[in-house]
Amino acid sequence: MPTDHTDTKSSNIQAVYRALDYVTVALLLTGQISIGGVFLTSGGGFSLSLSGPFTGSALKIPRREAPSAGVVIRFVEVVAALLVILDQINVIGTFVTSGEFTIVVSGPPFGEAKRIGYAPAA
Repeated sequence: MPTDHTDTKSSNIQAVYRALDYVTVALLLTGQISIGGVFLTSGGGFSLSLSGPFTGSALKIPRREAPSAGVVIRFVEVVAALLVILDQINVIGTFVTSGEFTIVVSGPPFGEAKRIGYAPAA
């Protein structure tokens, strides 16, 4: 009986993407990345851009200089981490610039379609 390698390949790709989600949660909760920006989409949704020392950039809001803003951002970070753990939002890509990159997360709670990893047969 032949086995379907497509299902195994798809499962492996999904496992890798889910691992990236969990690494992102760990980085968020340890303060290595923070919300650095928001990407608005033409469909009315948005994505969060996460960056920090791990990605080659400084944290955008110094928490000592703007404590109330730091509290709000930390709250949103924890909510985002929870949404990733619950598989409601996911890492959808990266944005690369000179010397740094950002991790981009989005999903249905942010008005965007759920995206799944795949490996084209190219």
